[in-house]
Amino acid sequence: MAPPALSLSLPRALSGAPGSPLPGLLAPRQSLQPPRHLSRCLTRKPALTRQSPISQVGLLPSCPPPRSLSPPPSAPPQPLPAPGALPASSSPPRPTDQLGWRTRAVAPGRGQGRRQGGPDQRPRALELAGAGPGAPTAAPSLGRVMRCPKCLLCLSALLTLLGLKVYIEWTSEPRLSKAYPGPRSTPPGPTPACPEPTLPANLSARLGQTGPLPMAYWNQQQWRLGTLPSGDSTEAGDCNAWGAAAAAEIPDFTSYPEDLRHFLLSAACRSFPQWLPGGGGGQVASCKDSDVPYLLLAVKSGPGRFAERQAVRETWGGPAPGVRLLFLLGSPEGKRGPDLGSLAAWESRRYSDLLLWDFLDVPFNQTLKDLLLLAWLGHHCPSVRFVLRTQDDAFVHIPALLDHLRALPPSRARVLYLGEVFTQAKPLRKPGGPFYVPGSFFEGSYPAYASGGGYVIAGRLAPWLLQAAARVAPFPFDDVYTGLCFQALGLVPRTHKGFLTAWPADRTADPCAFRDLLLVRPLSPQDSIRLWKQLQDPQLQC
Repeated sequence: MAPPALSLSLPRALSGAPGSPLPGLLAPRQSLQPPRHLSRCLTRKPALTRQSPISQVGLLPSCPPPRSLSPPPSAPPQPLPAPGALPASSSPPRPTDQLGWRTRAVAPGRGQGRRQGGPDQRPRALELAGAGPGAPTAAPSLGRVMRCPKCLLCLSALLTLLGLKVYIEWTSEPRLSKAYPGPRSTPPGPTPACPEPTLPANLSARLGQTGPLPMAYWNQQQWRLGTLPSGDSTEAGDCNAWGAAAAAEIPDFTSYPEDLRHFLLSAACRSFPQWLPGGGGGQVASCKDSDVPYLLLAVKSGPGRFAERQAVRETWGGPAPGVRLLFLLGSPEGKRGPDLGSLAAWESRRYSDLLLWDFLDVPFNQTLKDLLLLAWLGHHCPSVRFVLRTQDDAFVHIPALLDHLRALPPSRARVLYLGEVFTQAKPLRKPGGPFYVPGSFFEGSYPAYASGGGYVIAGRLAPWLLQAAARVAPFPFDDVYTGLCFQALGLVPRTHKGFLTAWPADRTADPCAFRDLLLVRPLSPQDSIRLWKQLQDPQLQC
């Protein structure tokens, strides 16, 4: 398309008469040339002829109107804008570059390299703006975003946050897999709660009697036992009848050790009165509501073991906040030895920490101390949190034990049975030993139980253990019998490496070996006092 012809009208004063040249103004035969800034626009072809619709929105190069030497004629009526075109702006148009892009006015010498590009720059911009052949005319939104510094800042911030989120998720995944080594599809859940004690009507399955019933006397009695007969030891009642039946049913009863025979004859008699010193006084006080101990130290002792009890009082069993000390003893009147009644009466009035009952204090009667202690707790100290049942030759690290108990989860503390646990232990069949059990009396393995040298139970389990003991056949060993009662309740003991009930004698002189332990035994009274003084030394370095 040829550029439009330019016609200029000059005033008569300048042009002169027709056919007469103006001397000094226009030479003869000299044609009027357009200005330089218009000649470039008239001789150049449009850059993009196929994108003519885009010229309506100001993307094609536009030439400034020619300067007329005559007064401007009246403005003709403006045509309506084409459909989809933007309305004309009232502000003066911006200067354009070589490709017709609207630019800002830049001072000479500044920003010379900001808009450098080839002839394909404009089609690329149109493609990004969504304009193509046959597309409706619209404003280039991406171009506007690129010309807005605030929009660029917001866009970069969003992209940065998105990348940071992806990075955090990617780096945290290995930590989760290390903390929980289970399957990826199974997220780690809360620690399962410990089971509550229950006492079913039939204890055979609980006590492991699911196979063929053994012919041993204890197994037969436990299989058909509903509830043990209850009776006072001062009355010849059902409790003695149970022992007489045991002597009649066991074929080799006469070959049993004497202590075991005495135990079986009175095993069902479990109700004995407290032994009180003559002249009054010395009775153990009940726990008051304002002075309920957090930890009760129930220490088994014998009437003649005064040195061991005194060593406990002067060392780990001394007064401490939230801790109370009690000693469990049988009758001191000396049915098998010297009469220590007067000495026990003085000690009871002096310290008020002796719980004495009127039964023969022999090794096979240690189970009676446990059962009578549980009954005493139910009447006089039902709100105690924990009970440590141990021996008078043990040494207990009370501060460490209290720290461990306070750190227990509530669900575990409610059913606690903690100590040095033995599993799958079997009875000793060699006669003459202190733990000999005849094959005609018991068959099978012992349940999991904590060593009788020292274990901790939750105080709220005392009534439950009493109910279980009424339905578990008597057994001569106190720690095994406690394990049977816990098994009847559906509870299991928890082991702790800090309980050592077979402490080597050669390590008693090393206080540093005990700093990380909770309970050790056996120790003599002299070793206990020496170890206590060494642990209390502020200059001790381990």
